[in-house]
Amino acid sequence: MTVVFGGEVTCPVCGSKTFRYVELLYETPFFGNVLIQSGYCSACGYRLFDVEYAEVGRPTRVIFTAKDGLDVAKSFLIRSKTGIIYSPDLGFSLEPGTQAESFITTVEGFMYKVIDYAERLKLLQPETAEEVERFIETVHRKIEEGGFTLVVEDPLGKSFIMPYRQETVRVEHLDEARG
Repeated sequence: MTVVFGGEVTCPVCGSKTFRYVELLYETPFFGNVLIQSGYCSACGYRLFDVEYAEVGRPTRVIFTAKDGLDVAKSFLIRSKTGIIYSPDLGFSLEPGTQAESFITTVEGFMYKVIDYAERLKLLQPETAEEVERFIETVHRKIEEGGFTLVVEDPLGKSFIMPYRQETVRVEHLDEARG
Protein backbone atom coordinates (compact mmCIF):
# COMPACT_ATOMS: atom_id res chain seq x y z
CA MET A 1 0.00 0.00 0.00
CA THR A 2 1.36 3.42 -1.00
CA VAL A 3 0.20 6.76 0.38
CA VAL A 4 -0.49 9.01 -2.61
CA PHE A 5 -1.69 12.01 -0.60
CA GLY A 6 -2.49 12.80 2.98
CA GLY A 7 -3.29 15.98 4.86
CA GLU A 8 -5.90 18.53 5.89
CA VAL A 9 -7.80 20.19 3.06
CA THR A 10 -10.99 22.20 2.59
CA CYS A 11 -14.13 20.23 3.41
CA PRO A 12 -16.36 19.81 0.32
CA VAL A 13 -19.47 20.21 2.51
CA CYS A 14 -18.84 23.00 5.04
CA GLY A 15 -15.80 24.72 3.51
CA SER A 16 -13.61 24.69 6.64
CA LYS A 17 -10.01 23.51 6.40
CA THR A 18 -10.58 20.64 8.85
CA PHE A 19 -11.07 17.81 6.37
CA ARG A 20 -8.44 15.09 7.01
CA TYR A 21 -8.03 13.33 3.69
CA VAL A 22 -5.87 10.42 2.55
CA GLU A 23 -5.45 8.59 -0.76
CA LEU A 24 -3.83 5.15 -0.84
CA LEU A 25 -2.81 3.08 -3.85
CA TYR A 26 -3.47 -0.59 -3.18
CA GLU A 27 -3.15 -3.69 -5.37
CA THR A 28 -6.13 -6.05 -5.12
CA PRO A 29 -6.35 -9.61 -6.44
CA PHE A 30 -9.38 -9.09 -8.71
CA PHE A 31 -9.45 -5.41 -9.61
CA GLY A 32 -5.73 -4.61 -9.92
CA ASN A 33 -4.51 -1.28 -8.53
CA VAL A 34 -7.21 0.75 -6.82
CA LEU A 35 -7.17 4.21 -5.29
CA ILE A 36 -8.70 4.19 -1.80
CA GLN A 37 -9.95 7.62 -0.72
CA SER A 38 -10.89 8.37 2.87
CA GLY A 39 -11.68 11.58 4.68
CA TYR A 40 -13.30 13.06 7.78
CA CYS A 41 -14.23 16.65 8.65
CA SER A 42 -13.92 17.45 12.36
CA ALA A 43 -16.06 20.60 11.93
CA CYS A 44 -19.23 19.16 10.34
CA GLY A 45 -18.72 15.39 10.66
CA TYR A 46 -18.78 14.68 6.91
CA ARG A 47 -17.16 11.34 6.04
CA LEU A 48 -15.90 10.11 2.70
CA PHE A 49 -14.89 6.63 1.66
CA ASP A 50 -14.54 5.61 -1.95
CA VAL A 51 -12.57 3.19 -4.08
CA GLU A 52 -11.70 4.02 -7.69
CA TYR A 53 -9.86 1.94 -10.27
CA ALA A 54 -6.32 3.18 -10.87
CA GLU A 55 -6.07 1.23 -14.12
CA VAL A 56 -8.50 -0.11 -16.67
CA GLY A 57 -8.54 -3.22 -18.79
CA ARG A 58 -10.01 -3.96 -22.20
CA PRO A 59 -13.80 -3.86 -22.51
CA THR A 60 -15.03 -7.45 -22.09
CA ARG A 61 -18.08 -9.63 -22.38
CA VAL A 62 -18.09 -12.85 -20.35
CA ILE A 63 -20.68 -15.44 -21.41
CA PHE A 64 -21.39 -18.12 -18.83
CA THR A 65 -23.68 -21.08 -19.46
CA ALA A 66 -24.75 -22.94 -16.33
CA LYS A 67 -25.27 -26.53 -17.42
CA ASP A 68 -26.47 -27.74 -14.00
CA GLY A 69 -26.79 -26.82 -10.33
CA LEU A 70 -23.08 -27.49 -9.68
CA ASP A 71 -22.12 -24.77 -12.16
CA VAL A 72 -24.50 -22.39 -10.36
CA ALA A 73 -23.27 -23.26 -6.85
CA LYS A 74 -19.53 -23.49 -7.52
CA SER A 75 -18.83 -20.71 -10.02
CA PHE A 76 -17.83 -17.25 -8.79
CA LEU A 77 -19.09 -13.95 -10.14
CA ILE A 78 -16.91 -10.89 -9.71
CA ARG A 79 -18.69 -7.68 -10.70
CA SER A 80 -16.95 -4.33 -10.69
CA LYS A 81 -18.94 -1.18 -10.18
CA THR A 82 -19.07 -0.72 -13.97
CA GLY A 83 -20.24 -4.26 -14.84
CA ILE A 84 -23.63 -5.03 -16.38
CA ILE A 85 -25.10 -8.49 -15.80
CA TYR A 86 -27.98 -9.89 -17.80
CA SER A 87 -29.57 -13.16 -18.77
CA PRO A 88 -31.11 -13.42 -22.23
CA ASP A 89 -32.75 -16.71 -21.18
CA LEU A 90 -34.36 -15.41 -17.99
CA GLY A 91 -35.06 -11.89 -19.22
CA PHE A 92 -33.42 -9.68 -16.59
CA SER A 93 -30.65 -7.11 -16.47
CA LEU A 94 -28.72 -5.59 -13.57
CA GLU A 95 -27.10 -2.33 -14.64
CA PRO A 96 -24.83 -0.25 -12.44
CA GLY A 97 -26.11 3.08 -11.18
CA THR A 98 -24.15 6.08 -9.97
CA GLN A 99 -23.60 4.45 -6.55
CA ALA A 100 -22.97 0.90 -7.82
CA GLU A 101 -20.75 -1.28 -5.68
CA SER A 102 -18.45 -4.11 -6.61
CA PHE A 103 -19.23 -7.57 -5.32
CA ILE A 104 -17.82 -11.08 -5.28
CA THR A 105 -20.25 -13.95 -4.83
CA THR A 106 -21.17 -17.30 -6.29
CA VAL A 107 -23.52 -17.38 -9.26
CA GLU A 108 -26.04 -18.95 -6.88
CA GLY A 109 -25.63 -16.02 -4.47
CA PHE A 110 -26.17 -13.58 -7.32
CA MET A 111 -29.32 -15.42 -8.44
CA TYR A 112 -30.74 -15.11 -4.92
CA LYS A 113 -29.95 -11.38 -5.13
CA VAL A 114 -32.02 -11.31 -8.36
CA ILE A 115 -34.87 -12.97 -6.46
CA ASP A 116 -34.60 -10.33 -3.71
CA TYR A 117 -34.84 -7.55 -6.32
CA ALA A 118 -37.87 -9.26 -7.87
CA GLU A 119 -39.57 -9.53 -4.46
CA ARG A 120 -39.16 -5.75 -4.04
CA LEU A 121 -40.62 -5.22 -7.51
CA LYS A 122 -43.77 -7.09 -6.44
CA LEU A 123 -44.22 -4.56 -3.63
CA LEU A 124 -43.53 -1.55 -5.82
CA GLN A 125 -45.68 -2.73 -8.73
CA PRO A 126 -48.46 -4.94 -7.34
CA GLU A 127 -50.13 -5.09 -10.76
CA THR A 128 -47.21 -7.22 -12.01
CA ALA A 129 -47.11 -9.51 -8.94
CA GLU A 130 -48.32 -12.62 -10.79
CA GLU A 131 -45.77 -12.27 -13.59
CA VAL A 132 -42.98 -11.53 -11.11
CA GLU A 133 -43.95 -14.58 -9.02
CA ARG A 134 -43.62 -16.80 -12.12
CA PHE A 135 -40.19 -15.27 -12.76
CA ILE A 136 -39.13 -15.98 -9.16
CA GLU A 137 -40.28 -19.61 -9.46
CA THR A 138 -38.28 -19.98 -12.69
CA VAL A 139 -35.13 -18.52 -11.09
CA HIS A 140 -35.47 -20.89 -8.09
CA ARG A 141 -35.76 -23.82 -10.50
CA LYS A 142 -32.74 -22.64 -12.55
CA ILE A 143 -30.60 -22.33 -9.39
CA GLU A 144 -31.16 -26.06 -8.83
CA GLU A 145 -31.10 -27.24 -12.46
CA GLY A 146 -28.90 -24.80 -14.37
CA GLY A 147 -29.78 -24.43 -18.04
CA PHE A 148 -29.39 -20.65 -18.40
CA THR A 149 -26.87 -18.10 -19.58
CA LEU A 150 -25.44 -15.08 -17.73
CA VAL A 151 -23.63 -12.35 -19.63
CA VAL A 152 -21.34 -9.90 -17.87
CA GLU A 153 -20.20 -6.86 -19.84
CA ASP A 154 -17.72 -4.40 -18.43
CA PRO A 155 -16.30 -1.39 -20.30
CA LEU A 156 -13.30 -1.39 -17.92
CA GLY A 157 -12.72 -5.14 -18.17
CA LYS A 158 -12.81 -5.65 -14.38
CA SER A 159 -15.80 -8.05 -14.09
CA PHE A 160 -15.61 -11.76 -14.80
CA ILE A 161 -16.86 -15.23 -13.88
CA MET A 162 -14.57 -17.91 -12.45
CA PRO A 163 -16.35 -21.07 -13.61
CA TYR A 164 -16.53 -24.42 -11.86
CA ARG A 165 -15.96 -26.00 -15.29
CA GLN A 166 -13.85 -24.03 -17.77
CA GLU A 167 -15.97 -25.04 -20.78
CA THR A 168 -18.97 -23.12 -19.37
CA VAL A 169 -17.39 -19.68 -19.89
CA ARG A 170 -16.28 -17.68 -22.92
CA VAL A 171 -14.57 -14.26 -22.80
CA GLU A 172 -14.83 -11.77 -25.65
CA HIS A 173 -12.86 -8.55 -25.88
CA LEU A 174 -15.05 -5.77 -27.22
CA ASP A 175 -13.65 -3.04 -29.40
CA GLU A 176 -14.46 0.44 -28.19
CA ALA A 177 -16.44 1.35 -31.31
CA ARG A 178 -18.93 -1.50 -30.74
CA GLY A 179 -19.02 -1.03 -26.93
